[in-house]
Amino acid sequence: MIMYDCHRKTTLSLRWLAIPVVTALLSGCLTADPDAEPSHEDSTLEGHLSPNGFSSPSSATRAETDWEVAGFARERGISYAEAQQRLGWQTLAPALEELVSAGLGDQFGGTWIDAARGDRIIVGVAGKAGTDAVAFVREAARKIGLTEGYDIVDVRHSMAELERANDQLGDRIEKVNDGADATLTAGLRADLNAVELQVPAEGRLTEAQRDLVAAARAELGDVLALGSYAGRATARACVYPHCDPPLRGGIRITNSGAGCTGAFIAKSKVDDVLYQFTAGHCAPGNTDDWSTRFTDNSSHVIGSVWHWEWHKGGDMAILRIKNPGGWDPEPWVHVTSGPDTTTNTTYTIKSDNTSVLGMRICTTGAFYGRSDCGYVTQLGVTATYGGVTVRKLGRGSFCGTGGDSGAPMYASHVAYGLQVAGYSECDSLYQGIRAAESVLNVNVLHAP
Repeated sequence: MIMYDCHRKTTLSLRWLAIPVVTALLSGCLTADPDAEPSHEDSTLEGHLSPNGFSSPSSATRAETDWEVAGFARERGISYAEAQQRLGWQTLAPALEELVSAGLGDQFGGTWIDAARGDRIIVGVAGKAGTDAVAFVREAARKIGLTEGYDIVDVRHSMAELERANDQLGDRIEKVNDGADATLTAGLRADLNAVELQVPAEGRLTEAQRDLVAAARAELGDVLALGSYAGRATARACVYPHCDPPLRGGIRITNSGAGCTGAFIAKSKVDDVLYQFTAGHCAPGNTDDWSTRFTDNSSHVIGSVWHWEWHKGGDMAILRIKNPGGWDPEPWVHVTSGPDTTTNTTYTIKSDNTSVLGMRICTTGAFYGRSDCGYVTQLGVTATYGGVTVRKLGRGSFCGTGGDSGAPMYASHVAYGLQVAGYSECDSLYQGIRAAESVLNVNVLHAP
């Protein structure tokens, strides 16, 4: 039995990045500078992948260096070319997961990216990966251009089984967390072939919470992995580099009662009306006009809250842009300089997608002080913050702070979500963008 755990940090606090304004830079923007035994079995079934849509490593010159690739190469201690290849695999992982989960049905055992295996995509097959299942996975990989960079492994439990257990556990957590000072949290860990239930390292559980933990251990057996987290999940709406038009994501937005971060530009699915995403919990009591500032520090209205949700179904909102002609919104994110990022005030968003466990993901909030990148550590998360329990969130090791709510989550020019909360500085939660698009009836605006 082999554990394919990437050994990532697990600390969580709801945060939004706020960056102090220091200098005016390009494009009119101001910038500052388990105890559970894993159930995977080793497999010799390997595929080979060639990352479609990525330039060949040899074509990258110093002048053309991509900051995401360069930052990832530094993190992993690998060459630029190797980092480029691995991120190419990551970009194709959601498409592979979609095809394989539909085709294998109850045999599908999850998809994740394994750092210990060189960031290869791992496809789990519940039971024994027979020749039909292996052939299907290989054909699915071929269809999306994957000729290397993926492995097929046997796992004990199907994702359908894990998702049922996670949903049932989430229902019970929602009840026992209501009014509790310390809260339980749970989410899917495909890499452990389990549902991970975490208790707070600090704070006293209620009797009902302790009973739930005991019952989950007894009922779920090896489907359950127990763990703990540091800090406390908190939602914070709170000044960041300001930008002149065009309007873009990664900027500070404020109204009379709160400050958050504006994320991706969106377009209505029924007409051409334009909106800007942010977090849903920024909206209650703050539905009047939200504004941002130009580089001359003058304040300008973006618009009021058009639609918001903050409950077990998600944490998401959109502002209706009042003067689209003046704002000239673009599918851009303002990326600021950090240890793994390079300033790019016009970082384009070309598509959106679902997340895969283990993938590298970045964010630009309006208060943390810089853009930051981390890795997806859990999916399907149930978390309680601000007295509200939210389901099916993503969780990652990217950093944030109060005021970063609504911050865009992105990688390789793909939109993945909205930062909403965190247990601690670098253990954060995000709302998946595909769910937000569906509920709010909009699409993320894409660059050509």
